[in-house]
Amino acid sequence: MDLRPSRSRRYRARKLERKDRQPPLSVVVVNFNSGDYLTSCIGSLLHSTQEKLAITVVDNASNDDSLKDVENRFPQVRIIRNQSNLGYSSAANLGFSRAKSKFVALINPDTFVDSRSLEGLVRAAERHPEGAFFQPKILLIENPHVLNSAGNMIHVAGFGVCRGIGMHDNEQFNVETEVNYASGACLLARMQAIREIGPLDETFLAYGEDKDWGWRALMKGWCSIYVPSSTVLHKWSPTLGASAEKFYLLEFERNFSVLKNYSKRTLALISLLLLMTEVSVLLYACVKGWLREKIHTYTDLVALRHTIAVKRAQIQRDRLVPDGILLGRFVLELNHPYIGSAGSVFNRIVSLLLKGVQASI
Repeated sequence: MDLRPSRSRRYRARKLERKDRQPPLSVVVVNFNSGDYLTSCIGSLLHSTQEKLAITVVDNASNDDSLKDVENRFPQVRIIRNQSNLGYSSAANLGFSRAKSKFVALINPDTFVDSRSLEGLVRAAERHPEGAFFQPKILLIENPHVLNSAGNMIHVAGFGVCRGIGMHDNEQFNVETEVNYASGACLLARMQAIREIGPLDETFLAYGEDKDWGWRALMKGWCSIYVPSSTVLHKWSPTLGASAEKFYLLEFERNFSVLKNYSKRTLALISLLLLMTEVSVLLYACVKGWLREKIHTYTDLVALRHTIAVKRAQIQRDRLVPDGILLGRFVLELNHPYIGSAGSVFNRIVSLLLKGVQASI
């Protein structure tokens, strides 16, 4: 994919770069009972080759010793204490609001950052002024030869798709390229882009906020870029939907993003595709014994219908890129437990449906 920005985007970027003379990088780490992972993460950040690094830990009322350990070992780290668990997005936004830099990195506490990774992401951001978000190659902390994410894509039905997940890293994803969104496990964001796109949507308590952010960036003419020369290790469980609670959160965020980010016209045109997806997910929920949680997503979405309508109206009013273009950049094929053995048939139907829909948007 051609990463060269359009003339208008290059002009906008140069104009903004002249105005933006702050120190280069702040780092925000959201913590909630992360234990020893937090101190390991902070230690790796402090060994970074990136100069003038300002690290902020935003704590969501942890009751373990993780914050105390950081205070004792790393007095140079700024700590923001929330009196209650505000959720990931709200805590991250609080950290962003305190950043006085050109770029800000959002990093999970259960990561270990290679010493050159942050510097590599900053350099990539300087090479690509059209980029809002930049993601390193993310590998498993338990097995650094296995991929967690080589950049993420969005399926037309709202699923997040991690490129290369669970695959052995044979350098098959070693080309710097544009993706649909950067993983919230570790990403670098351009502060000017955040000001244009808006902060993380605080309706998301956990999961999906990074996908939604990248989606909204695409609608505003920004992009996300995968930078394989930077690497990060991440603790991740290969068991998808390991609990009823996680299943609920994943389904809520998927449907919430779809309902607020697509226009009403697009929702009507892809309604058959979305209905087919819902039937597949409902069947999966029945098999797993999670039907109550799936129904819970519907009741919560109904309760939030006014919020969804207001957000969608604002997003559609301010967007620069139509759904017809975005659907061409989203992925159509899905290998997902929700779809199961019918995946090949599902993917074929999705492809046929989208051919007719894209011409109509």
